[in-house]
Amino acid sequence: MNSVRVVAQAPDRMPGEVVAGFFFEDQRPMDGAAALLDWRLNGLLSRLLLDGSATGRPGEYILVSNNGKLQTPWILFAGAGILKNLAPFTYRGLIGSVIDDCRRAGFRQVSLCLIKPAGAASDWVEQLAGELALGADGMEIILTLQARVCA
Repeated sequence: MNSVRVVAQAPDRMPGEVVAGFFFEDQRPMDGAAALLDWRLNGLLSRLLLDGSATGRPGEYILVSNNGKLQTPWILFAGAGILKNLAPFTYRGLIGSVIDDCRRAGFRQVSLCLIKPAGAASDWVEQLAGELALGADGMEIILTLQARVCA
């Protein structure tokens, strides 16, 4: 299978083997997909942030198994740096890194919960899906987009 699709689905109900949500160094309390996934995992990420074990810096990954409250067997929290500095080009790089690392970990069905970066075109997620399809390399990538635009 080699596909990318965009769905309107809550982060905790995304299909696949792993669902990834981004969290940021400068966003406390957390918002969006990471906050919902954290809540479903009984505040696991919040505790890691409070004790300094997690920060949200780019490239920081926290992979945890499902506690029975989510659709996917695995949940990946991906650090994305400073939210106010998030630009479409930078975000594409972070998304690509998450997909590459999921591929290397053996995941074939990856769900990504995204926000639309400030300054992104109105069809940003569709453009992203097209780009990701070119390098999907046997993976199924499922995207969901939060309605709000981050600032």
